This record gives sequence, C-alpha cells and structure tokens, in this order.
Amino acid sequence: MSIEFFIARRMQLTTASGRGSSTGVVIAVAGIALALVVMLVSVSVVLGFKCQIREKVMGFDAQLTVVAQKTYGNDSVDGTVVKLTPQLRSLIQSALPEGAKLSLVSRRPGILKTDSAFAGIVVKGLASDDDSPFMRSNIVAGVMPDYAVDSTMYHVVISATAASRLGLASGDRVNAYFFNGDVPRARRLTVAGIYDTHFGEYDALYAFGSLEMLQRLNGEDADCGSAIEISGLPDDDAIDRVGRELADALLQGLYSGSIDTLYTVENVHDTAALYFNWLALLDTNVVVILILMALVSGFTLVSSLFIIILERVGMIGILKAIGAGNRMIERTFIIVAERLVARGLIIGNIVGLGVVFIQRAWHLLPLDPEAYYLDYVPVEINWWWVAGLNVAVVVIAALVLILPSRIIATLSPASSMRYE
Repeated sequence: MSIEFFIARRMQLTTASGRGSSTGVVIAVAGIALALVVMLVSVSVVLGFKCQIREKVMGFDAQLTVVAQKTYGNDSVDGTVVKLTPQLRSLIQSALPEGAKLSLVSRRPGILKTDSAFAGIVVKGLASDDDSPFMRSNIVAGVMPDYAVDSTMYHVVISATAASRLGLASGDRVNAYFFNGDVPRARRLTVAGIYDTHFGEYDALYAFGSLEMLQRLNGEDADCGSAIEISGLPDDDAIDRVGRELADALLQGLYSGSIDTLYTVENVHDTAALYFNWLALLDTNVVVILILMALVSGFTLVSSLFIIILERVGMIGILKAIGAGNRMIERTFIIVAERLVARGLIIGNIVGLGVVFIQRAWHLLPLDPEAYYLDYVPVEINWWWVAGLNVAVVVIAALVLILPSRIIATLSPASSMRYE
C-alpha cells in the first residue's frame, strides 16, 4: 500500500468534536449523490419513453411495410392489391435476417354506425396466425379474438375512444359500412374487445378485425391483401438497413421478371417521423441534464476539497516539514476526495435505482395521456448506462480535483503549522 493511500485511509473526515461528518464531507457526498440520482432517473425516464412510444408506434405501423405501387405490364390488376405469391414470399424472406417475420394484412376504411352516432375507422385485417401481442396487452374490456376460428370472422376490436363515441361495450353488435368503388357494403359486426393504448391519433382511427372478412368483402383470394408487414427487427439500424436491402431485392426481382409488380418499402421512421423526431428531442434534453449535473457535481467537489484542505492546513504543514512533497500530498487529498465520491455513488445508486424500481413496479408518478401518450412516467433500466454514468462521475471527479489540490503547493510549512 502506498503512503498516500495509508494517510488517506487514516485521515478522519469528522468534525473537530468527532460527532458526525464535517461540512465539506456532507456537501461533497450530498452533491455527488444528488447529481447521480438526477442523471439515473433522467436517463431511465427517457429510455422508458423511447421504449413505450416505439412499442406503440410499431404496434400500429409495422417496422417495414411492403406495398404495391402500380401494375407492371398488367393493367387489369388493381395496383393497390398485394398478392403474396410463393415467388414474392421467397424474395422477401431472402432479404430478411433470422428472426424477422412477414405477415399479410389488409386495411379497409369504413364507418361504424349505431342508432345515435357514427365513427369513421380503418379496419386492419389480421391473419389467423397473427397473435398480435401488442393488442392483447392493451385490451381493457373483452378479449382479443382468435381469428383461426371461423366463428370469430366478424368479431372486431375497437378503441375505447370509438366505443365511448358510439356508446358500445364488449359483446355489443354494430353495423359497419365499407365502400368498394361506389357500392356500399354492410356487415353486422360483434365488438369482441376494446383496447386503449392512450395513443390518441391511432386509437381514434384503427379497429382490428379478420383478414378473411376483408378478403371476402373485397372479393379477393386468400393470398391477397393491402400490404405485407415486416416485424422482429432488433433495432433502428437494422430497420433502415433491411429496408434498403429489401427495396433493392424487390427492384431486382421486378427487372429479372420473377415478380410483375412494382413494390416499395415504407419505413416506420418515415411514416411515423413525428414521433421519432419528438424522441430525438428528448435525447437533447438528457444531454443538457447530464452536462448540468456534471457541472454541479464538479463544483461541489471543488468546493468541498477546498473546505477539507482548509480544515487540515496544519496537517499539511507537518507533512511538508517531515519531507513530504507537494505531489504526494496532492495525491493524498485526491484519494480522500475519491473516497467521498465513492460514498456519494453508493448513496446515489441506492436512491436513484430505488426510485426507478418503485416507479416501474407501481407507476406512482402519473402523466396526462392526452399530452404524453402514456398515463404514467415510464422508466427503463439499462445497466450499461448505469455503469457508464458511475464511471463518468469517477473520471470527471478525478479531473476536476486536480486544480484545487494544487493549492497545497502554495502553502509553506511554517505558515501552515501556525494556521488557526
């Protein structure tokens, strides 16, 4: 053990009476702990917002969506219809990474009407093998139908917004009107479930039904729909990269003649750009908070080290008188300050992570869902971020402590020992 560590360990950080910690110690530990708590909570809240909003956006809009733009060489086919032929399926799957999933969906605008009210909606038809975990997790009344069963073909799930507007409850029947050209087509639907994602724009628009029902309504084959949705991609970079690769593969397939329709790939980052831009602004806010907290903790440490040095001027004089160099004494006080940093980190981690775990478990802090799309403050713990913040605090503390420790070099042994 070096002499600096030995002296730093033996140095008492209490008041002159020995009761409680000294002023400098209290200020340093409290400042570090408070800064770390604010940083941990801020990062956790932003990560929580990102996770929740991404989940909601991608529950309505798939990560990637393949749509038909026009018919190539065949004007008799409706260019808005996607026909999932074996060739097209094989072409798409060849461009997807392992774990990605494709599904055929259909979207059809319509009107739900009761005796006293009506509401315009878009019914999204789900395939029988689409378990739709996002919708299941947001059902607030009734159930999510199993569309693999024939008896659920005319069952739908509507939003709480639409249900309130129409005065409907789960189990009620409602008339639905769809337009195929100029010809209206009516269907009697059963409200199997009601969902609420607090995502106002989407909730007011979407209802979920059977893909087979919409195919029959449109007179389409079982392999036809309005889009092919791609999900299961791990992150934003994968979404952008696979989107480009899939678009190139579809274009090459058109040129080679393996498919006869021009398909384009829609990226959720473009179709829901409003929400992703909003999340990007949150990143800026977090950077500002982290910088401010770093400044606060740095200022606190500098002030505390000055106080600790002034409280021990006499000791510094004695050490210099017996031959201790300025560098050794500087390192000793830096080690003392890092002890305080360690205490602050322990307290800050306990309090900060405690707040995050409590909020994640019990959702004690509410939000206005009309403004934030969530009814509580979301939090998400990323242990890499936790470790990074702790390391950053230690590094910043070591750097900012260099300057105030240099004040030791200006103290002479004689004047130090006479200091009161």
